[in-house]
Amino acid sequence: MSAHLARQLLAFILLATLCASTPAQQDVWRLLARRVEAQQFRRFTAEGDAEVQWGARRVQAQRIEGDMETGWISAAGNVLVSDERGTLSAAQVRFNLKTREGDMSSVRGEVEGIFITADSLRSEGNTLSMQNVTLTTCDKHPPDILLSAGSLSLSSNLRIRARHLSLWVAGNKWITVPYLSRRIGRREPGEPLLPQAGYSRRRGVMLYYGDLLPQSWGQMRYGLRVFTRHDPEVRVDLLRRLDNTGDQEPLRYLEPTERAGISFLETIGAYTWRIPPREERKQGIFLSLRVNSPVENLQRTDLYLRGVEAGYQTVQPLGGGLLETEWKMGRLRESPALVTSNRALALVRWQSQILQVGRQVGTDVVLEARVGAYSGSEAYSWIRAQWGVYWEAGERLQAGAGLSFAATRGHSPFVFDQLETRREARLRMRLSGRWGVDVLAIWDMDHRRWRDWQVALTLPAHCVQPRILWSDQQRQLQVQLSLVSR
Repeated sequence: MSAHLARQLLAFILLATLCASTPAQQDVWRLLARRVEAQQFRRFTAEGDAEVQWGARRVQAQRIEGDMETGWISAAGNVLVSDERGTLSAAQVRFNLKTREGDMSSVRGEVEGIFITADSLRSEGNTLSMQNVTLTTCDKHPPDILLSAGSLSLSSNLRIRARHLSLWVAGNKWITVPYLSRRIGRREPGEPLLPQAGYSRRRGVMLYYGDLLPQSWGQMRYGLRVFTRHDPEVRVDLLRRLDNTGDQEPLRYLEPTERAGISFLETIGAYTWRIPPREERKQGIFLSLRVNSPVENLQRTDLYLRGVEAGYQTVQPLGGGLLETEWKMGRLRESPALVTSNRALALVRWQSQILQVGRQVGTDVVLEARVGAYSGSEAYSWIRAQWGVYWEAGERLQAGAGLSFAATRGHSPFVFDQLETRREARLRMRLSGRWGVDVLAIWDMDHRRWRDWQVALTLPAHCVQPRILWSDQQRQLQVQLSLVSR
């Protein structure tokens, strides 16, 4: 026993000496085992309940061989690999604790709330590649929802890319697709994994499926919406960041169909309370192609657009807030009015939190201006100012109220450009807990009537999160289903 203790003590001294000479002081090796042998002051062999730690990463096995300089280790016998994202068990592992590269066989475990089984797994830093794999966010056996694939990769932002993917529900295979790229496993309702279903009084039953896919040159966003009472909608956006860093980062704040910052009072589609200013400037170019894209912000929800637009966007902090600018040029056609025109558009939008009283009460302001020029020397301008007050009544109840004033000038050949309500008041309440309820009410101050009621209801569920959205103005009901990790 004393000889074993001496070997352990010698190994710890060697490891501490090597780690002290590394530039990153936080990268400290720790080794525990019943029996340890050190070779040439850089390699070791540990047997009997062996455990190696490197920062937040840990490998446990009955036998571990490692190189302390390169970070590569080999482990066998009841292997467990864990870090801040989760824990995986395997029959054998060859892994680099510094770079997170490695290979595993007969894998089973959990990564950020996603339960995984696979014949083999390869880690390439922030991406896991697997063969003959199953995925689920259900923590019971057998799971309600299960995905199986011949090959699959899972990125650090929980995006799967799978080939020969099958969806299993209640133990039965429902559908198989040759390829799928999708985000999964959000802890709150995120992008639906399954197509969205809805109903509109004007359009009938609706099915929608779309996604934002990273590419080597930027991002591609696509969407397909099918109605029973109208032609289908097809939209494709090609987006490219111009920043030197983060070209593969999702362009959440640089999409031509979404604003850079969303006020809590503007829409119930935003899952965050308020979006704070970002420290870094972002810029990008995009090209949008659309066919029969519905216009849903007016009373006349039978308007459709088709055409192409090229644009340039910037997002940057300014004056304690977030400034967004956008320039577009394109050729559009509006139906059923059958109006076709070239359009050049400039948009400037600034949003900032202007006052915070403790942790419960705050206010913000939104200033927005848009100017459009059209073929035929027509021009149209639109300005809007919004002020809101927010109250966090507790951990589960949040409320807000605000006023919005807008004015227009000039003429646009398109109805969708024009503003219906010039002055309006907005009230919003969000209740979170086992049931999630989100209500947004818009009061038309000019006509003294309610302009719209929007309600979102999130139902309690085990691993499939249903979300029901209703808009009174559009007479439209939508149902979203997302896989949610716990």
